[in-house]
Amino acid sequence: MNFWVVGVLLVIIPYATVSLNLCYITRHNLAIMMKCVGIAISSFSAILKIGTFLHNRASLINYHRTLNDLFEEELLRNEKIRTIILSSLPTVYTLAYTYSAILIAMMLAFSMPAYLSIIVGLCRSQSTTNYSLPITRGHGYFWTVPRNYLYHFHLLFETGGLSINSITACGIDSIFGFYVYQFASTMRAMTFRLTNPLPTEKFSDVLRSCMAKHQRLLPCRDMLEHIYGPIVFWHIVTNAVLLCALIYEAMSFSDFNIFNIGVSVTYATIKLLQTFTYAWYGTLLTNASEDFRKGIYFGEWPNSDLNHHVRTNIILMMMQKPMTINAFFSLVDMNMFTNFVNTTGSYFFLLQSISDKGE
Repeated sequence: MNFWVVGVLLVIIPYATVSLNLCYITRHNLAIMMKCVGIAISSFSAILKIGTFLHNRASLINYHRTLNDLFEEELLRNEKIRTIILSSLPTVYTLAYTYSAILIAMMLAFSMPAYLSIIVGLCRSQSTTNYSLPITRGHGYFWTVPRNYLYHFHLLFETGGLSINSITACGIDSIFGFYVYQFASTMRAMTFRLTNPLPTEKFSDVLRSCMAKHQRLLPCRDMLEHIYGPIVFWHIVTNAVLLCALIYEAMSFSDFNIFNIGVSVTYATIKLLQTFTYAWYGTLLTNASEDFRKGIYFGEWPNSDLNHHVRTNIILMMMQKPMTINAFFSLVDMNMFTNFVNTTGSYFFLLQSISDKGE
């Protein structure tokens, strides 16, 4: 596993460096430069995510075990709770599959033409290098790309960097949704147990059990915020910049063809969907926490035989705000997505004003 991580970093760090050099080379053409900036930002996003998960590996293992144990305990309780827990699963995996499919389709759209050209050449018994590299088109390196067998090595390098960016985004963005799903489903199950206690269960025992689980979930929420807070903040800022650049390029009406339109629309869809899923998952967690507090409030706890310590903990918990995930200066919820769209528009008008002054 350690060798695999080292190999990934040895590919993605030079790939990010080449992307930055490509941004510098194309600095005199704002539209092309912003495309290169998007490639560089995607590379640095992958480095940020990999580095964050490596740094917090031990904490993530403990977090995963705790959350998984609590989730499975509620899942195996009875059929009604199992139905409640699994009710939101189709939405979660549909978002994950859709996001991954679009991202992989875009990766293949960039890389497959070069490989098809090689396959056609091999069918004709020719070793051809008559194709363009997927990302740099032969530019961006600190040396001249030779038209011999090393040209194929550059193709593998760019394909590897593009694949790592895509796989990292699919995996780490989707696992956030899975963790939130486990978190929210566990709290929904506890809410159902509080509002619909079984005749064989004593409400005070159910409440003590749910409060104990809630105390175990609080460190999990803190760990989730610690890991994903910087990642979400990074995506809010960079996705706004990239989307406004795409809008600027579309408004310029230069070099318009079906491929460019398809790439721009697909890339914009990926960034919007990425930001939307983070915001939606944050709202899902907050709503589940709020429903749990309401479940206690409208339950039978005032008339139950709870000791003074448990009653105090319940009152303190109900006085607190629902569980949320913060991305530094912003809550991760649907309001964040609305602000993101507004910020994108602001960045676009700023970019347009800079371009007008340059002309």
